[in-house]
Amino acid sequence: MMVFRDRQAAGRQLGVRLSHLGIDKPVLLAIPRGGIPVAAAVAGELQIGFSILPLRRLVIPWRLENDYGYVTSSGELHLNQALVGQLRLTPQEIYRTADTEKARLLLDLDRWGAPHQVKVDGQKALIIDDGMHSGWAMYSAVEMVRKLGAGKIIAAVPVSHFRAQRFLQHHCDEVVCLIVENIPLFRLENYYEHFSPVTDEDIRSLTPSMGQSSFESATSSRV
Repeated sequence: MMVFRDRQAAGRQLGVRLSHLGIDKPVLLAIPRGGIPVAAAVAGELQIGFSILPLRRLVIPWRLENDYGYVTSSGELHLNQALVGQLRLTPQEIYRTADTEKARLLLDLDRWGAPHQVKVDGQKALIIDDGMHSGWAMYSAVEMVRKLGAGKIIAAVPVSHFRAQRFLQHHCDEVVCLIVENIPLFRLENYYEHFSPVTDEDIRSLTPSMGQSSFESATSSRV
């Protein structure tokens, strides 16, 4: 089984793969939080900047490691309606949670020095995350970017379960994965030697808010 040292090492390998696709001047977008160090390394390989997608998880209250949807900085919801039905969450519970998570997202963006909105009108969008389990996070990102007017959408991750890859292939123009697995007990962290939480300090060191371009930050952080 192929294992990456950490998210940035995975991002460098993913960047090499993407460089061979000949994508001309894409808008590179990172899904927070895990996708940010991957995207920073991809940006270094492609010699372009990157932006953080203003998107935040809505977690199941009694199962915090799982989510049932996402909220954007403008308050738009992307819900897994089938799962919401199974969980029997009321609209009031969902909207209350979404309002709280939107506020936290805006605070995060301000701490990171990231804009509350991204612009992709008519451009090629390259969306990066550290992996896909169910594919719901990437699907939410794809739908968000599509509504923002992207001309073409490519989803790219170091590792994915085959069901997530197959799911996303129906919703974007291309899906790029270095590893695709079909094992039942699939967990992203099993494919990384170091898979610690991505902190605010980590993110600030990789984003333009530190007074460097995204490309400069990504390349200077290589080890």
